[in-house]
Amino acid sequence: MKAHPEIFMSSEKELYYFDSDLRPEGWTQPSLEQYLSNFASAGDRGVVGEATPSYLRSERAPHAIKAFNPKARILIMLRNPVDVMHSLHSLALYSLEPLTDFEAALEADSKRRGPEHIGYRDFVDFPRQVKTYFATFGRTSVHVIIFDDLKRDPGSVYENALRFLGASLSFVPEFVVVSTNANLRYSRLQKNVARPPELLRAVTRTLMPERLRSRVRQAILRANLVTQPRAPMDPAFRRHLQKEFEPQIEQLSKLLDLDLTPWSVD
Repeated sequence: MKAHPEIFMSSEKELYYFDSDLRPEGWTQPSLEQYLSNFASAGDRGVVGEATPSYLRSERAPHAIKAFNPKARILIMLRNPVDVMHSLHSLALYSLEPLTDFEAALEADSKRRGPEHIGYRDFVDFPRQVKTYFATFGRTSVHVIIFDDLKRDPGSVYENALRFLGASLSFVPEFVVVSTNANLRYSRLQKNVARPPELLRAVTRTLMPERLRSRVRQAILRANLVTQPRAPMDPAFRRHLQKEFEPQIEQLSKLLDLDLTPWSVD
């Protein structure tokens, strides 16, 4: 989307402006002026947007976005919930998840409370999440993309998204894979940066504003990653999760009028 001459996307992804209900204690929401500064270079481009995946999970975000711009157009990309949780576990290992075994992590997380709770299953309650956006904006203002379709035929998915946004179909970008699985170089560094000791937090709060601290922290965390294949999921546990999510996948299929049953089988 960012490459299209009629579309402006914020240079920084995941602005976390509308999902304050998901932010940690002590987090300060950017001001409206700070948020709008991300789009100061948009010029006369007719489509302006940002990409923050947590807006889908947030209970506050749909209504906050609606209040900010009642005519907003929403793009949602959905993936097999079992694969999403597996991917989320790899991501959580960077900072939050102490258990490297996926099955053990899901089991432990079901008993966690407070800031230790990652909420793997909360991330993939897609029927409820999509219904909320449909109810808030109307179905014609929400465009849902299935990740499998993007992998299989990115050109068609891209064109359909452009039609939804009202942008010209004449521009065709190069489609490349831009995200692969990563692992940690130094686990102790990751832990100390993601959850710094109180003394270090106090010092950085004194020396740097929140937005700068966040950017420095994210830069260090990214530099501590190395591309590496994700450990495969245990086939028996995968089948167990597919069975667990069958009812939700059926609900989502009916909601979107799509056949998503392949998500329930290998």
